[in-house]
Amino acid sequence: NRVTQAQRQSGSLFKPVVFSAALAQDYTAASMIMDAPLFIRLSTTQKIWQPKNFSGKYRGPTLLRTAMTQSINVVTARLAHQIGISKIIQQARQMGLKSGLPHVPSVSLGAGETNLMELVQAYSTFPRGGTQIEPRLVLSVYDRDFQLIFNNPPRVEQAMSPQNAYIITHLLKQSVENGTGWRARALNHPVAGKTGTTNDMRDAWF
Repeated sequence: NRVTQAQRQSGSLFKPVVFSAALAQDYTAASMIMDAPLFIRLSTTQKIWQPKNFSGKYRGPTLLRTAMTQSINVVTARLAHQIGISKIIQQARQMGLKSGLPHVPSVSLGAGETNLMELVQAYSTFPRGGTQIEPRLVLSVYDRDFQLIFNNPPRVEQAMSPQNAYIITHLLKQSVENGTGWRARALNHPVAGKTGTTNDMRDAWF
């Protein structure tokens, strides 16, 4: 079952989680983050990790909202380094992402593996005003006399503030209007979304 069992890197689909965690730490869409070469020493191996932008270019001081709509890797990685990987993983788990979250800097760019069910659950928190709901396959069970013998009510938890969810949703709309998701404008329908590609173009998400 590819929805629940196929573990894949999420790539840039993970970035809204990073930006949501940043908003919870008093960053704003107008916060300025430096887009310049970044080198992070990994504590476990002492190797140097250097994230790079898809374009191979740097913009210098960049608005957080621009980094989101244009899906800028280095700004996202720098932001994650500033707020801490632990905060990002905590935010991801609150949104329903349970698997594939290694405590390494590259997790901010979607290096961890997860599945489609968890990604949909996590993304649903934005239009839901910050609440996440656990997917249910069975809602209720009745016996042959139509007597209720099992009920599975929705389990809803607050994953972020309504203000946080509203801002991220707005930025995801901008990703379609002016950013990497521009092809979705052909739907002629209000769309908020995010593109994501993984190493060697193995997966392409929207």
